[in-house]
Amino acid sequence: MQSLQEISTTGTLKTYRVNTTRNVADLLKELKLESKFFAILADGKKVDLDDKIEEGSEITILPKIAGGY
Repeated sequence: MQSLQEISTTGTLKTYRVNTTRNVADLLKELKLESKFFAILADGKKVDLDDKIEEGSEITILPKIAGGY
């Protein structure tokens, strides 16, 4: 993957640095991830699918966890 640099992986938590400006939906598509299963943080703040991620931003991908009775 040329436009992302993996920084670290801890279990199911992955952190990347973005090398090109893009929106969150494009990032998830590139990583082949469905947005309904993951939450995205850009520089520590939650972002939505239409939000732009600037070059150099640190991206953290968190799996959404469902639970209940």
